[in-house]
Amino acid sequence: MRFLILRLLVVAALLLSASVQIYAAETLKKIRIASKAPGESLVPYMIAQRLGFYRDEGLDADVIVTRGTVTTQVVLSGAVDYGNGGSIPAILGGARMKILLVSSDKPSQHLVVSPKITDIKQLNGKTVAISDTSGNSTLLFREMLKKAGVNVETVQMRALGEPSVRLGALLAGTVDATMISIGMARQAQAKGFRILAYSGDYVSALSANLEASDDKIQSQADEVYRAVRATLKGHIFYHRNANESTRFIMEALRLTDFNEAKEIWRQRDQEVSEVARTGRASEEVMQVNIDRVREQMRAVGAASRMKGPVTLDQVYDFSFAKKAYEEIRASKFDPMRYEYVKK
Repeated sequence: MRFLILRLLVVAALLLSASVQIYAAETLKKIRIASKAPGESLVPYMIAQRLGFYRDEGLDADVIVTRGTVTTQVVLSGAVDYGNGGSIPAILGGARMKILLVSSDKPSQHLVVSPKITDIKQLNGKTVAISDTSGNSTLLFREMLKKAGVNVETVQMRALGEPSVRLGALLAGTVDATMISIGMARQAQAKGFRILAYSGDYVSALSANLEASDDKIQSQADEVYRAVRATLKGHIFYHRNANESTRFIMEALRLTDFNEAKEIWRQRDQEVSEVARTGRASEEVMQVNIDRVREQMRAVGAASRMKGPVTLDQVYDFSFAKKAYEEIRASKFDPMRYEYVKK
């Protein structure tokens, strides 16, 4: 009899636990986040999902990969709740949305050159492969040259498109330099070419981590705050717990070499200033990035789409991030307490 009673108590406990889990799952609010790219950019969301940061906020986050321009459109339409698609062109065109969190405030490209070039000033008269004549990376490169004291007009720029094509041109000796990501830069370095400079030492470049429409912010401010706080925890974990974040990178990029993934982590960590580690950006960086987008839109003939001047608070709203960071810090949140969790 005693054994039977014990079995009944165990069964009852299991049923109660199951019902509590079902109830908890049912009470989580579903949110959808659209990301402009797959791979490593998804890792902060993956961390927040796997380690329960969204669940702790009463949220069930579903991340969907889209294309950059589509990401902004689906956020504005309400088809998804949040995005990271780079909304500044849309905002300059009159769209009512805000950047709530940033993932980085420095660009990812490195200047890789012929072995004969040892100083950036030696690019005078040289041929450099660029993506296109008015793209964001080209504008960054031109800013970089100016900051380094190089006369931009003396550099011959050849628009060759994709990074792999530009790398091939560099390796073949048909161009003297190009701007590429660290992975490709390492490939060139292994063949005797020189990684001359990191663009982030000269210029800034904001990458959004979370954006939302003004309607969303105004009508569901509490949910927005909880989404920001959970995502920010993932962002903080990413930069403070290198080894466990590297394991998430390995999964996201389907890598088997821990050291290769760790190198990617180091590069991404290099792209984040102390301010950006809190999910925010300085006023100077915010303004520079707005001005760069304006210049890019003019260069591609889209000036007519711009509605006029905008203030910083029409583009960015870091009030949620500021409050969330203060609360996270006050709660003694320790990223080192968590470990990589498989799906």
